[in-house]
Amino acid sequence: MEITMSASRKTLALVWFSGAGLSFLALYLITTFGANTLGSILWEWYLPLVTPNLSLIVGVMFNDIQHKSAPSIAVDAFSYRVALCLSIVYLLMLLATPLLSPFSDASLDSYLKNSRFALSLIQALATTALGAFYVRQRDKV
Repeated sequence: MEITMSASRKTLALVWFSGAGLSFLALYLITTFGANTLGSILWEWYLPLVTPNLSLIVGVMFNDIQHKSAPSIAVDAFSYRVALCLSIVYLLMLLATPLLSPFSDASLDSYLKNSRFALSLIQALATTALGAFYVRQRDKV
């Protein structure tokens, strides 16, 4: 099955905006309705974890619009699937982290700081896979 550039970029954007949106909604509900007074800690933890990749995806989308990239060009299925799978794993971890915090004995601040180690590793892999996918596909155009 051939995967086109347009379809792959739309799917990656959908995955990222859906995943980041669910996490955003969870944090919004936690900070709005929870008894938690550490809302700023949650947002300071969350924003750097989604902003770089969302910015990359939005930048690619605007670049495609501006340069009218060829939507029917086939993409490298392996690099696309790696970027997609790492993105999904990362976004699921990102969503699960604040939701699991009540089950930790650590303070929220300490819990979130500790979660950054694993999240940073997966974020770096996902960002690298996304960047490599977008660069490799750009070279084909």
